[in-house]
Amino acid sequence: MGKHSFTRGAAILASASIISRLLGVWYIIALPRIIRDEGMGLLQMVRPFYNLAVILSIAGLPVALSKLVAEQAALGNTRGAVQVFKFTLAMLVLSGTVFTLLLGVGSKWFVENIVRDPLAYPPLLAVVPSVCLLAVVSAFRGFFQGMQYMTPTAVSQVVEQMSRVAAMIILGAMLMPRGVEYGAAGAAFGSTVGAAAALIVMVFYYFRWRKKRPLTSGNIRRDARMPMAFVLRRLVAVSLPIVLGSILWPMMQMIDTSLVPLRMQAAGFSRDAVREAVGYFGMALSLMHFPNVFTHALSVTLVPAVAEASALHSYHQVQHRVNEAVRITVMLGLPASTGLLVLADKAAFLLFGYAEAGEPLKILALGTLPLGLFQVCSGILQGLGLVVVPVRNLVVGAAVKFAVNYWLTGLPEVGIKGAAWGTVLSFAAAGLLNTAAVYRRVRVRPNWREALLKPGLVCLIMALGVAAAYDGLYSLFTLLAARDDWPWAQINPTVFANGLAVIGAVCAGAGIYGLGLVGTGALHRRDVEMIPKIGGKLSRWLSRYGWVR
Repeated sequence: MGKHSFTRGAAILASASIISRLLGVWYIIALPRIIRDEGMGLLQMVRPFYNLAVILSIAGLPVALSKLVAEQAALGNTRGAVQVFKFTLAMLVLSGTVFTLLLGVGSKWFVENIVRDPLAYPPLLAVVPSVCLLAVVSAFRGFFQGMQYMTPTAVSQVVEQMSRVAAMIILGAMLMPRGVEYGAAGAAFGSTVGAAAALIVMVFYYFRWRKKRPLTSGNIRRDARMPMAFVLRRLVAVSLPIVLGSILWPMMQMIDTSLVPLRMQAAGFSRDAVREAVGYFGMALSLMHFPNVFTHALSVTLVPAVAEASALHSYHQVQHRVNEAVRITVMLGLPASTGLLVLADKAAFLLFGYAEAGEPLKILALGTLPLGLFQVCSGILQGLGLVVVPVRNLVVGAAVKFAVNYWLTGLPEVGIKGAAWGTVLSFAAAGLLNTAAVYRRVRVRPNWREALLKPGLVCLIMALGVAAAYDGLYSLFTLLAARDDWPWAQINPTVFANGLAVIGAVCAGAGIYGLGLVGTGALHRRDVEMIPKIGGKLSRWLSRYGWVR
């Protein structure tokens, strides 16, 4: 139950996130077919209000808790770390309860005055109970992340997603006959079921940890307790800018929810057409964010890792971790953007049954790498205590998004694609500003030849390989689907051929990119060692043949 290195911890969290996303594929595939595109549009409309309530109830405290716990643990004071956790937990229980009540009471007003669609009321009401549960869960996760022990968070994420997906599909199907708004509400209630399951897991891990881990005070007197006023000041100093920045995320979503429909209707689109377009945009957003599971996990682990190194005045370690984090972000973000761009409409048709979601996805794919850089650099800056900088940069991104959305979505020939461009350009602005701030503060020069040029060259080759692989496989499976001895493939030959061709093209792209990294020397032994369970043995085997360095 010892702590993990920041890259290995990120790999554990990313593995859990990937499993969660793969589980989420079931509802991504099934849910649009159960509650249809209108139901998906209703979920997309209420999501910003729910996200805002969760963010306000959590108030950035888990990140602040993670940083403070990491500092106490670095000094050997686990007793102080637990003290900070208990105080933060009490604050989160209180704030979670308050915002649960506020969202429940204000749901009707939000729907009538902002969303302006009465069908959105049942889905919004269904997610209200999960707000308080998620606030409590976040306290436990912040504590374990501060201790750099990522397994409890990873397990709870998987259990939460399993419960959530099962509840969304079952309840959505059960309630859909009563109307699309009730089908969407049943799906939305899955968030409450998942949050309750995650809380049970985190409580179990905490009592298990307390039983096996004796509390120590390090060089601090055993009877010395940090004053609550001191803990509160530290928590507020770190969490207040974070929560202000976190509020901007749902506010940026609200730009899509409130501004985009108004501008599209002004451009001549009907309400039904707007609802469908917003649904397609929401589907595309979910695919765009899928590749960022590792960069989000990396940002979470960087906060305590950088805070620990900073508390011990190990500035060389900080520089090393910054370079590694940015290099890994680019190495994973570039191929993800490339793959989404090449296979946008094909992947959308496979997962959602609506190839139309591929149009905004082709644009959103360009934002995957900038979003990853923003996430990772935010974790670094927060670990250094520079919590205001990411907020300031995100404000710039939000301003860019508002301006671009207002202009482009009001053009009849652009429509919902304008919202996609606004999202991409906002992430680009915020990501570049964050990256510049990190390198300016840490005073280290980036090796762009190593971090950008080699992966970029390999991605060009990969894009050609993926396109050729899809075309060849689609033709092959179309011929096979026409065979008389494959009657099950003839039920829907287009779906059959497209699905297998997409899977085959993704596998071909992964193989080409992996071989390209090895061939250019961009893959390091420590990159392979991050892989849970098999990383050590695999890296030794690859280095034996000179394939990694």
